[in-house]
Amino acid sequence: MSRILIHEPRRDRHDWAQVLAAGGHDVVVCHGREALFDAMTLRRPDLIIYVLSDLALDLGVLWVVRHMAGALPIILLGGPTGLEARRSVQELRPVYFGMFPLDPAELNDAVRGALSHERRGALAS
Repeated sequence: MSRILIHEPRRDRHDWAQVLAAGGHDVVVCHGREALFDAMTLRRPDLIIYVLSDLALDLGVLWVVRHMAGALPIILLGGPTGLEARRSVQELRPVYFGMFPLDPAELNDAVRGALSHERRGALAS
Protein backbone atom coordinates (compact mmCIF):
# COMPACT_ATOMS: atom_id res chain seq x y z
CA MET A 1 0.00 0.00 0.00
CA SER A 2 1.40 3.36 -1.03
CA ARG A 3 1.28 6.39 1.24
CA ILE A 4 0.02 9.46 -0.60
CA LEU A 5 -0.26 13.00 0.75
CA ILE A 6 -2.64 15.36 -1.00
CA HIS A 7 -2.39 19.10 -0.45
CA GLU A 8 -5.91 20.32 -1.19
CA PRO A 9 -6.56 23.97 -0.27
CA ARG A 10 -10.35 23.61 -0.51
CA ARG A 11 -11.61 21.98 2.69
CA ASP A 12 -14.79 20.74 1.03
CA ARG A 13 -12.99 18.74 -1.67
CA HIS A 14 -11.93 15.17 -0.99
CA ASP A 15 -12.88 13.57 -4.29
CA TRP A 16 -9.26 12.83 -5.31
CA ALA A 17 -8.61 11.19 -1.96
CA GLN A 18 -11.68 8.99 -2.36
CA VAL A 19 -10.62 7.91 -5.86
CA LEU A 20 -7.15 6.93 -4.63
CA ALA A 21 -8.33 5.29 -1.40
CA ALA A 22 -10.70 3.14 -3.47
CA GLY A 23 -7.60 1.97 -5.35
CA GLY A 24 -6.01 0.72 -2.13
CA HIS A 25 -3.76 3.66 -1.30
CA ASP A 26 -3.29 5.13 2.18
CA VAL A 27 -4.28 8.76 1.56
CA VAL A 28 -3.99 11.76 3.88
CA VAL A 29 -5.43 15.15 2.85
CA CYS A 30 -3.65 18.26 4.15
CA HIS A 31 -5.39 21.65 4.00
CA GLY A 32 -2.48 23.94 4.74
CA ARG A 33 1.27 24.13 4.36
CA GLU A 34 1.99 23.42 8.04
CA ALA A 35 -0.23 20.32 7.91
CA LEU A 36 1.59 19.24 4.75
CA PHE A 37 5.05 19.75 6.29
CA ASP A 38 4.01 17.86 9.44
CA ALA A 39 2.53 14.99 7.43
CA MET A 40 5.67 14.77 5.29
CA THR A 41 7.75 14.32 8.42
CA LEU A 42 5.42 11.93 10.23
CA ARG A 43 3.97 9.85 7.37
CA ARG A 44 7.00 9.42 5.10
CA PRO A 45 4.91 9.46 1.91
CA ASP A 46 5.68 7.65 -1.33
CA LEU A 47 4.03 10.42 -3.36
CA ILE A 48 2.77 13.98 -2.92
CA ILE A 49 -0.15 15.38 -4.90
CA TYR A 50 -0.36 19.16 -4.68
CA VAL A 51 -3.44 21.04 -5.88
CA LEU A 52 -2.39 24.52 -6.98
CA SER A 53 -4.51 27.52 -6.02
CA ASP A 54 -2.37 30.68 -5.73
CA LEU A 55 0.76 30.30 -7.83
CA ALA A 56 2.84 32.91 -5.98
CA LEU A 57 2.21 31.25 -2.61
CA ASP A 58 2.27 27.72 -3.99
CA LEU A 59 5.70 28.14 -5.58
CA GLY A 60 7.21 29.10 -2.22
CA VAL A 61 5.59 26.14 -0.49
CA LEU A 62 6.58 23.79 -3.28
CA TRP A 63 10.24 24.84 -3.13
CA VAL A 64 10.23 23.86 0.56
CA VAL A 65 8.42 20.61 -0.27
CA ARG A 66 10.96 19.80 -2.98
CA HIS A 67 13.81 20.51 -0.57
CA MET A 68 12.24 18.29 2.13
CA ALA A 69 11.20 15.55 -0.26
CA GLY A 70 14.35 15.26 -2.35
CA ALA A 71 13.57 13.00 -5.31
CA LEU A 72 10.13 12.00 -4.02
CA PRO A 73 7.62 12.17 -6.89
CA ILE A 74 5.27 15.13 -6.91
CA ILE A 75 2.11 15.42 -8.98
CA LEU A 76 0.76 18.93 -9.53
CA LEU A 77 -2.89 19.53 -10.36
CA GLY A 78 -4.63 22.67 -11.59
CA GLY A 79 -2.97 26.00 -11.65
CA PRO A 80 -1.49 28.23 -14.31
CA THR A 81 -1.99 28.03 -18.03
CA GLY A 82 0.40 30.80 -19.07
CA LEU A 83 3.73 29.73 -20.56
CA GLU A 84 5.91 31.57 -18.03
CA ALA A 85 3.95 30.24 -15.06
CA ARG A 86 4.11 26.69 -16.45
CA ARG A 87 7.89 27.03 -16.81
CA SER A 88 8.13 28.05 -13.15
CA VAL A 89 6.10 25.01 -12.14
CA GLN A 90 8.19 22.68 -14.31
CA GLU A 91 11.36 23.78 -12.47
CA LEU A 92 9.97 21.86 -9.50
CA ARG A 93 10.34 18.62 -11.50
CA PRO A 94 6.83 17.21 -11.10
CA VAL A 95 6.38 13.74 -12.55
CA TYR A 96 2.97 14.85 -13.79
CA PHE A 97 1.21 18.20 -14.22
CA GLY A 98 -2.53 17.84 -14.80
CA MET A 99 -5.07 20.49 -15.58
CA PHE A 100 -8.71 20.51 -14.46
CA PRO A 101 -11.08 18.99 -15.24
CA LEU A 102 -9.19 15.77 -14.57
CA ASP A 103 -10.71 12.38 -15.18
CA PRO A 104 -10.26 9.87 -12.28
CA ALA A 105 -8.68 7.37 -14.70
CA GLU A 106 -6.10 10.01 -15.68
CA LEU A 107 -5.27 10.59 -12.00
CA ASN A 108 -4.92 6.85 -11.38
CA ASP A 109 -2.59 6.55 -14.39
CA ALA A 110 -0.50 9.49 -13.16
CA VAL A 111 -0.24 7.98 -9.66
CA ARG A 112 0.69 4.56 -11.04
CA GLY A 113 3.38 6.15 -13.21
CA ALA A 114 4.70 8.31 -10.37
CA LEU A 115 4.93 5.36 -7.98
CA SER A 116 6.66 3.31 -10.65
CA HIS A 117 9.07 6.22 -11.18
CA GLU A 118 9.73 6.38 -7.41
CA ARG A 119 10.42 2.63 -7.19
CA ARG A 120 12.81 2.76 -10.15
CA GLY A 121 14.67 5.61 -8.44
CA ALA A 122 14.93 3.60 -5.20
CA LEU A 123 16.30 0.60 -7.07
CA ALA A 124 18.92 2.73 -8.82
CA SER A 125 20.21 4.16 -5.51
